[in-house]
Amino acid sequence: MFSNTLTNIMFVIKGIAMYLNEITILYVEDELETQEVIKEILNRVCKEVFIASDGVEGLEVYKDKEPDIVLSDIVMPNMNGIEMCQKIKEINPNQLIGLFTAYNEPEFKAQASELKIDSYIMKPFDDKQFFSALNYMAMAFHTDLNISKEL
Repeated sequence: MFSNTLTNIMFVIKGIAMYLNEITILYVEDELETQEVIKEILNRVCKEVFIASDGVEGLEVYKDKEPDIVLSDIVMPNMNGIEMCQKIKEINPNQLIGLFTAYNEPEFKAQASELKIDSYIMKPFDDKQFFSALNYMAMAFHTDLNISKEL
Protein backbone atom coordinates (compact mmCIF):
# COMPACT_ATOMS: atom_id res chain seq x y z
CA MET A 1 0.00 0.00 0.00
CA PHE A 2 2.77 2.47 0.88
CA SER A 3 5.68 1.00 -1.13
CA ASN A 4 6.72 4.09 -3.07
CA THR A 5 4.73 6.65 -1.13
CA LEU A 6 7.60 8.52 0.49
CA THR A 7 9.56 8.99 -2.72
CA ASN A 8 6.48 9.86 -4.77
CA ILE A 9 5.25 12.62 -2.47
CA MET A 10 8.39 14.66 -1.90
CA PHE A 11 7.37 17.17 -4.58
CA VAL A 12 4.03 17.66 -2.84
CA ILE A 13 5.69 18.15 0.55
CA LYS A 14 7.79 21.05 -0.70
CA GLY A 15 4.69 22.93 -1.82
CA ILE A 16 2.83 22.71 1.49
CA ALA A 17 5.63 22.74 4.03
CA MET A 18 5.25 26.50 4.47
CA TYR A 19 1.81 25.92 6.04
CA LEU A 20 2.59 22.75 7.99
CA ASN A 21 6.06 23.42 9.33
CA GLU A 22 4.69 25.36 12.31
CA ILE A 23 1.84 22.92 13.00
CA THR A 24 1.65 20.33 15.76
CA ILE A 25 -0.51 17.32 14.97
CA LEU A 26 -1.93 14.38 16.86
CA TYR A 27 -2.31 11.26 14.72
CA VAL A 28 -4.51 8.50 16.16
CA GLU A 29 -4.34 5.12 14.36
CA ASP A 30 -4.53 1.56 15.65
CA GLU A 31 -3.04 -0.17 12.56
CA LEU A 32 0.71 -0.12 13.22
CA GLU A 33 1.97 -0.23 9.62
CA THR A 34 -0.23 2.69 8.63
CA GLN A 35 0.69 4.53 11.83
CA GLU A 36 4.43 4.20 11.12
CA VAL A 37 4.20 5.34 7.49
CA ILE A 38 1.95 8.33 8.19
CA LYS A 39 4.06 9.28 11.21
CA GLU A 40 7.15 9.34 9.00
CA ILE A 41 5.37 11.49 6.42
CA LEU A 42 4.01 13.89 9.05
CA ASN A 43 7.42 14.17 10.74
CA ARG A 44 8.82 15.47 7.44
CA VAL A 45 6.33 18.33 7.19
CA CYS A 46 5.06 19.21 10.68
CA LYS A 47 6.70 20.96 13.59
CA GLU A 48 5.80 18.15 15.99
CA VAL A 49 3.84 14.91 15.71
CA PHE A 50 2.14 13.09 18.58
CA ILE A 51 0.98 9.49 18.14
CA ALA A 52 -1.77 7.48 19.83
CA SER A 53 -3.09 3.99 19.10
CA ASP A 54 -6.75 4.36 20.10
CA GLY A 55 -9.30 6.96 21.13
CA VAL A 56 -8.63 6.68 24.87
CA GLU A 57 -4.90 7.26 24.39
CA GLY A 58 -5.63 9.94 21.79
CA LEU A 59 -7.82 11.90 24.18
CA GLU A 60 -5.15 11.75 26.89
CA VAL A 61 -2.45 12.92 24.47
CA TYR A 62 -4.77 15.67 23.25
CA LYS A 63 -5.34 16.96 26.78
CA ASP A 64 -1.61 16.85 27.52
CA LYS A 65 -0.20 18.27 24.26
CA GLU A 66 -3.04 20.45 22.86
CA PRO A 67 -2.07 19.94 19.19
CA ASP A 68 -3.07 22.36 16.44
CA ILE A 69 -4.63 19.58 14.32
CA VAL A 70 -6.02 16.14 15.18
CA LEU A 71 -6.00 13.42 12.51
CA SER A 72 -7.72 10.17 13.45
CA ASP A 73 -8.92 6.83 12.19
CA ILE A 74 -12.54 5.99 13.04
CA VAL A 75 -12.70 2.28 13.88
CA MET A 76 -10.31 1.58 16.77
CA PRO A 77 -10.41 -0.40 20.02
CA ASN A 78 -11.32 1.09 23.42
CA MET A 79 -12.82 4.31 22.01
CA ASN A 80 -13.52 4.96 18.35
CA GLY A 81 -12.44 8.09 16.52
CA ILE A 82 -15.93 9.62 16.41
CA GLU A 83 -16.30 9.33 20.20
CA MET A 84 -12.83 10.77 20.73
CA CYS A 85 -13.59 13.68 18.38
CA GLN A 86 -16.83 14.37 20.25
CA LYS A 87 -14.94 14.57 23.55
CA ILE A 88 -12.28 16.80 21.98
CA LYS A 89 -14.97 19.12 20.57
CA GLU A 90 -16.46 19.34 24.09
CA ILE A 91 -13.08 20.59 25.29
CA ASN A 92 -12.43 22.85 22.28
CA PRO A 93 -15.34 23.35 19.84
CA ASN A 94 -12.97 25.02 17.35
CA GLN A 95 -10.40 22.21 17.26
CA LEU A 96 -9.34 21.35 13.70
CA ILE A 97 -9.96 17.64 13.14
CA GLY A 98 -9.56 15.35 10.15
CA LEU A 99 -10.68 11.75 9.89
CA PHE A 100 -8.44 9.40 7.88
CA THR A 101 -10.41 6.21 7.38
CA ALA A 102 -11.32 3.32 5.13
CA TYR A 103 -14.96 3.60 6.19
CA ASN A 104 -17.26 5.40 3.78
CA GLU A 105 -20.55 4.58 5.54
CA PRO A 106 -23.18 7.34 5.55
CA GLU A 107 -23.56 6.94 9.33
CA PHE A 108 -19.90 7.88 9.93
CA LYS A 109 -20.12 10.80 7.51
CA ALA A 110 -23.30 12.05 9.19
CA GLN A 111 -21.67 11.87 12.62
CA ALA A 112 -18.58 13.66 11.29
CA SER A 113 -20.77 16.37 9.82
CA GLU A 114 -22.66 16.83 13.10
CA LEU A 115 -19.33 17.26 14.89
CA LYS A 116 -18.15 19.74 12.24
CA ILE A 117 -15.14 17.61 11.34
CA ASP A 118 -12.94 19.65 9.00
CA SER A 119 -11.74 16.87 6.66
CA TYR A 120 -12.82 13.33 5.82
CA ILE A 121 -9.90 11.61 4.08
CA MET A 122 -10.41 8.19 2.57
CA LYS A 123 -7.97 5.30 2.75
CA PRO A 124 -6.09 3.87 0.99
CA PHE A 125 -3.54 6.64 1.13
CA ASP A 126 -3.81 9.10 -1.76
CA ASP A 127 -1.08 11.72 -1.52
CA LYS A 128 -3.05 14.49 -3.25
CA GLN A 129 -6.18 14.00 -1.16
CA PHE A 130 -4.17 13.59 2.06
CA PHE A 131 -2.03 16.69 1.57
CA SER A 132 -4.92 18.80 0.25
CA ALA A 133 -6.83 18.08 3.46
CA LEU A 134 -3.80 18.75 5.68
CA ASN A 135 -3.02 21.92 3.77
CA TYR A 136 -6.62 23.11 4.17
CA MET A 137 -6.51 22.53 7.93
CA ALA A 138 -3.08 24.18 8.26
CA MET A 139 -4.29 27.24 6.33
CA ALA A 140 -7.41 27.37 8.51
CA PHE A 141 -5.22 27.22 11.61
CA HIS A 142 -2.92 29.99 10.36
CA THR A 143 -5.87 32.14 9.29
CA ASP A 144 -7.56 31.83 12.69
CA LEU A 145 -4.24 32.44 14.41
CA ASN A 146 -3.61 35.59 12.34
CA ILE A 147 -7.14 36.88 12.99
CA SER A 148 -6.67 36.33 16.73
CA LYS A 149 -3.37 38.20 16.68
CA GLU A 150 -4.98 41.18 14.89
CA LEU A 151 -7.73 41.46 17.49
